[in-house]
Amino acid sequence: MQFEVVPGLVPSVLATLAPGESVYGEHGIMLYKDTPVTVGRKTVHAGGLLQGVERVSVGGMPFFLTEFTGPGHVAFSRDGVGEVRVVELSQNEVLDVREGSILCASASVGYGMFHVHGTHRPGRMIGFWMDRLTGPGSVALHGYGNVLSMALQPRETVTLDAGALLYKSGSAEVKTANLPFGGGLLGHLESLEVLEVTGPGKVAFQSVDPGLPHD
Repeated sequence: MQFEVVPGLVPSVLATLAPGESVYGEHGIMLYKDTPVTVGRKTVHAGGLLQGVERVSVGGMPFFLTEFTGPGHVAFSRDGVGEVRVVELSQNEVLDVREGSILCASASVGYGMFHVHGTHRPGRMIGFWMDRLTGPGSVALHGYGNVLSMALQPRETVTLDAGALLYKSGSAEVKTANLPFGGGLLGHLESLEVLEVTGPGKVAFQSVDPGLPHD
């Protein structure tokens, strides 16, 4: 199995599959495929039925994943400006990915999900979902805008915009927080909702928030 990044204003990834090799991804992001590549349904069992229904009804994410089996080529694109990164996961290595960022993953990569709770302030962030991927295998991700990454030491924390997180190591922790604009009551009322990621582990950011409208 081989993943090839096809660069450009709207990048994509091309997966080359030998007979019997499979990749999976979200429904509706396939760009094209060779005729011999078969398409099937991969049920998301992670978290159980109730969590899957919650993810669909509240998060707007698909309940089923789509699986493609070779031989042949299949390409994926998220129809957005940005960068594609291919991450190689070793045995039992965990990578947590922001919802709506996966292009495809090899069938050997385990799939799970979890919810990051918001700050629960009225009118503020209600939280978001992350996909939990467990190696071994390859994962192709789409980051909107430019993708930046860094390594965090134990207990080292970085604060970032709520829409900037692309992925993090499973060993790193993420939580929502309020960043006050100065002191006093007004500063707290006008606080900016942010994410705090604490090491150890890798963390990657995207320079464009996919949840905001862009001209």
